[in-house]
Amino acid sequence: MLNELDKELESRGLRFVRYADDCNIYVKSEKAANRIMKSITKFIEKKLGLIVNASKSKVGRPKDIKFLGFGYYFDIKSKRYQVKPHETSILKFKRKLKRLTKRSWSISLDKRLLKLKQLIKDWVNYFRIAKMKTALVKIDNKIRNAIRVVI
Repeated sequence: MLNELDKELESRGLRFVRYADDCNIYVKSEKAANRIMKSITKFIEKKLGLIVNASKSKVGRPKDIKFLGFGYYFDIKSKRYQVKPHETSILKFKRKLKRLTKRSWSISLDKRLLKLKQLIKDWVNYFRIAKMKTALVKIDNKIRNAIRVVI
């Protein structure tokens, strides 16, 4: 059903990204964004018969948007927006790491390291297209210190 939305957006010449029922539409100005938001909402509700959640739908700059755990920042060198893990995704990852490196959790070091390795590998693979070197350097230092404390 949402493939009709894809066709409509393509016929209008809009740039967009859609995954399942989540969709981002990119335009140059806030005025255009508000106009397109109204018309696309009307299209979805009238033609497709779906309900658009107005509290989740918003117009915003790329740096304020979170989409599938990713955030955006403007790179001055390349003069375009780049993807990065969103701050909430990083905080969630840090909470999971903290839970795995707690001293009070009585588990063998081998099992703990295996679980840490799996978590880190999965997270890095999911966000591999993003720029995250500075975030990972800080996280790496915290993990090393936590492991030293456990040992």
